Amino acid sequence: MISRSLLLVLLVLTCLQSFTTAINVDEPDDCCFRFLTQRIPVSFITAYKVTDPKCTKPGVIFTLQNDRHVCADPKDMWVKINMYRVDERLFNSLNNNEGSA
Repeated sequence: MISRSLLLVLLVLTCLQSFTTAINVDEPDDCCFRFLTQRIPVSFITAYKVTDPKCTKPGVIFTLQNDRHVCADPKDMWVKINMYRVDERLFNSLNNNEGSA
């Protein structure tokens, strides 16, 4: 009798475990919850990515030269300018590589 009860409890726990794991699969990887308020010089930024739309707050994650990641508010003008300049830098480097090939 005790073994049946134990087996039933283990079965229920296993089902709950798989259910909670399945729910977490659809969550975004990186979200921003706080934003850096001071401006970052574009020369320190190597890349950026916009957070997933499933995040509670929209954000931009800048990757700095030292591989540090910082979040910034995409509504701030300095963030928009830095995103544009990083895109421009990437575009120019791609065009320069095509011309030399």
